[in-house]
Amino acid sequence: MKAWREYLWFETKNRVEFINITPRVEEIVRRSGIQEGLCLVNAMHITASVFINDDEKGLHADFQRWLEKLAPHEPVSQYAHNTFEDNADGHLKRQIMGREVVVAVTEGKLDFGPWEQIFYGEFDGRRRKRVLVKVIGA
Repeated sequence: MKAWREYLWFETKNRVEFINITPRVEEIVRRSGIQEGLCLVNAMHITASVFINDDEKGLHADFQRWLEKLAPHEPVSQYAHNTFEDNADGHLKRQIMGREVVVAVTEGKLDFGPWEQIFYGEFDGRRRKRVLVKVIGA
């Protein structure tokens, strides 16, 4: 068994963004040389997410509206966490959208279902954050 690790770095312009990272993860899997195994993709920050879904702009707009209804950013005074930062909603949105995904690697490629893509979700942007990509297998 062998393991390969790389980091992806993000610094978004907007507070909330969804970024398709599938091509970057596919390139890391290719560089790893692993033909059969698993690929973990993990957001390494508590107001960011990694998730799998369809790459469709309408769906992403729906996610943003839905998340804002569930955990609205304002008024920031509604959250006990907001003592020196105003990002409590980002923590809650991350909890909903998830921390990580695991995708099977088959014949050296990510083994997706139809329409599946990997996304980085940012909920408190404008600062540098990272995502771990770890490929394990043979």
